[in-house]
Amino acid sequence: MSTLKVLKEYLVGKGGYLSNPDNNGKTVMLSGAWGSGKTHFWQKKIEEDLTKELNEKNKACVYVSLYGKDNIEALKNEILFKAYESIKDENKIAKRAISAFGFGSRLLSVSVGGVRGNTGAVGDVVENFFESKKINEAESFLADGGLICLDDFERKSKHIDLNDLFGFIAQLAIDMNCKIVIILNSDVFEGEEANVFKTVKEKTVNKFFYFEPTIEELFNSIYSSDEKYERLDDYRDEILNAIKETEELTARIYIQVLDNCLEWVDKGYDSIGLSSLALTTIHFILMHKVLDYSEEVEVSHLQYIGKPKSYEYTLLEDYHYVIQKMSILGLNSIDYKEIKFNDVKLNIYSELSRRNDEEGHDIYPDETKKIVLQELKNNEKELSTIWKYGYRLYYMDRIDETTYNNIANFVKTGILLKKDEEVQ
Repeated sequence: MSTLKVLKEYLVGKGGYLSNPDNNGKTVMLSGAWGSGKTHFWQKKIEEDLTKELNEKNKACVYVSLYGKDNIEALKNEILFKAYESIKDENKIAKRAISAFGFGSRLLSVSVGGVRGNTGAVGDVVENFFESKKINEAESFLADGGLICLDDFERKSKHIDLNDLFGFIAQLAIDMNCKIVIILNSDVFEGEEANVFKTVKEKTVNKFFYFEPTIEELFNSIYSSDEKYERLDDYRDEILNAIKETEELTARIYIQVLDNCLEWVDKGYDSIGLSSLALTTIHFILMHKVLDYSEEVEVSHLQYIGKPKSYEYTLLEDYHYVIQKMSILGLNSIDYKEIKFNDVKLNIYSELSRRNDEEGHDIYPDETKKIVLQELKNNEKELSTIWKYGYRLYYMDRIDETTYNNIANFVKTGILLKKDEEVQ
């Protein structure tokens, strides 16, 4: 069983942790690397089933993002309003507006906490809520078994003190005897906040879960969460294999890749380009650029490194010659295409340290070594990405120039005409 299935079963399976009344009053933390799909997992795999189960017991399941929240009172108000709507479901528009804009937003013009303003339709709903007995009902929906999920800790306002926030969470869990789930990145805080976080989480959190899916598990989770992706079933493994080659583990990237591939297929383009489309999409997300098409060039080693204008190569003609020489390494060698960028660097270091066998002197002057090493240091992220996407992976489809240019233009502009409507 995959780790995600195990985690889901543990949390919401029969007698699961979040269903067990013995765990009322406890705070749970679900952490993991940035972008690894924690929120997607919660919303698509946990929340729906859990909400249904709790609602049958007249208990609320509430999800609140801390994004944009600049005071704890606004957070408290949103929790209560959503707890009420979780059971009563009287005003979906107001619920969505509050999720998008939060309490205290000028767009809502709501009178909350003693501050009055002009109220619109949504504002009237919220204001009436806090001036009625509904607030008491909301508290009852949370008490003794309700659940609150707090997400996006890394996006909270700096106006909210971390000590105060965790104090509020701890007190809320105890006073309401409800469960609270905190979703955050494992390295969310820095500096002094990191020290505070280390202290308060030990005092507040009762159970820790680390979200660490494999690439395939995260891909499968996203793929199965939307029926529209079934139209890609014939190409699913091909797209997954391309993503695996990149070693990226980011839910938002996977969604964008799948959406681009779906549009490509739906508009009648040849599926032979899907791997390159996946790779081009990821490269563009990471580096905000696409690479030009070029035929492969047969160069087996770095004998020209440090010699300006010794070789021309159109794909990287705008880069410093050192980058050109490094990037050309082993274009036609399967072995080289399989190696990592760190191996490429080691090859360069080895090349720079070579000596003349007869005289015993260094082949490359110190100035050349200095230039090359500085270029590597200054451009390491870009160079590693070029190596991975420009050479190690780009030719896995063996697509022609026209197909690649269609892919590159689609990814760069966001526009893809139907196959029979292509601009000539």
